[in-house]
Amino acid sequence: MSDDVSTLREQVRTARLRLADCAADLGVLLRVSGEYAEAERVLRQAVEIYEADRRTRTGAGRTAADRRTEEPA
Repeated sequence: MSDDVSTLREQVRTARLRLADCAADLGVLLRVSGEYAEAERVLRQAVEIYEADRRTRTGAGRTAADRRTEEPA
């Protein structure tokens, strides 16, 4: 993989994590202001982003077949 592609991927990852951080902050503010349904929706989106990043980072060295056998049905 070229350095340009690696750099771009890292920039995209960083931007996604910043988005998740902002969504988490917004969710907390919505909860404090009493907007519980909206807060839950936004916080769930933040968690999805964090979980996707974790799966991507932990699965980097494995093949797709390896990952399929490890995921719950």
